[in-house]
Amino acid sequence: MRRSLKLLGVLIALSGITIQPALTQAQTSPDLVNPAVPYVPTPVEVVMGMLELAQVGKNDIVYDLGSGDGRLVITAAQKFGAKRGVGVEINPGLVNQSNANARREGVSDRVRFVQQDLFQTDFSEASVVTLYLLPRINLQLRPKLISELKPGSRVVSHAFAMGDWQPDQRVTVRDRTAYLWIIPASVEGTWTGTLSSPSGQSIPYTLQMKQSFQNARATAEVAGTSISLPQIKLTGDRLTFEHRQKLKGEDVRVRVNAQVVQNTLTGTAEVLNGTSTQTFTLNAKRT
Repeated sequence: MRRSLKLLGVLIALSGITIQPALTQAQTSPDLVNPAVPYVPTPVEVVMGMLELAQVGKNDIVYDLGSGDGRLVITAAQKFGAKRGVGVEINPGLVNQSNANARREGVSDRVRFVQQDLFQTDFSEASVVTLYLLPRINLQLRPKLISELKPGSRVVSHAFAMGDWQPDQRVTVRDRTAYLWIIPASVEGTWTGTLSSPSGQSIPYTLQMKQSFQNARATAEVAGTSISLPQIKLTGDRLTFEHRQKLKGEDVRVRVNAQVVQNTLTGTAEVLNGTSTQTFTLNAKRT
């Protein structure tokens, strides 16, 4: 069998045909070394779908956890122009193969592959993390992903979800599901500050927020009036919500758009009263 394969390789070389093992599904992998997850190559179409779902671009640093033969990281650099890519793989044979594939594909200056335990890897610099693991591994990684990645970073998983952390989006490619999560900022706690109008009016403002992943709820105190806010949407470091309240005896609609930077919250609150809109500046700190 080995002599037949060797003869086939000689005939292919003489015919001028090039094989691209990094980007094909029919890849013979090296023996696995005590893997927590068996090596199953992701079809090329699914790789493309995952990277499209994450909207990978030229400013992204992509980490693939359990990177196999390197096809996802190589494709991110080669087809999507990712700034940099890192593949993390426990099997040294696959790491060597991936680095060779990167050299052959002309992207070794932007991607690298390391033999490392996923749970010992610092991926805090990543703006995109991709996974094709197992449900229990996803759940074990979940706290690390949320705590280490910056708000707004994207996590994409092939086939397996994250328990009760609902995805922000999902797509189906070749009957395979890919899930997207956007890392939310931490907002739980008490935020106190003011709403300020262009005329200099200042209104005391307090938010008592509870958070569950990218969803939050709160009670707001605005100028002595208590308001329930059952649906606050977090997209990375941005939060948005709307509510109705009485302001100077009139029923108004308030639309809030704000950014969270550690323990500060800044943005705007648009007060819509009939056809008129008044915009307040929101500034608050977590206390």
